[in-house]
Amino acid sequence: MANDRLKTRHVNPYIAWIAIGVLLVLVVGLLAAYVLRPGRSPTEDAQTAAAIGNMDEAQGEADARREEKRRATSLL
Repeated sequence: MANDRLKTRHVNPYIAWIAIGVLLVLVVGLLAAYVLRPGRSPTEDAQTAAAIGNMDEAQGEADARREEKRRATSLL
């Protein structure tokens, strides 16, 4: 009976509190990084809007060329 398998082993309660503290610091750090992140500038927003407009225009031109080719081949 040197090794009693049914004997309960108590874990130091400070380990649990340390783990909770580390997790709490991690969550607070992530929240601070999210709140303090740099915002977008109006210049970036204007550049994004211009790029989207250019892509829409290019897509419209590609659609028109594709439709032209489709009509030309359907008439033959």
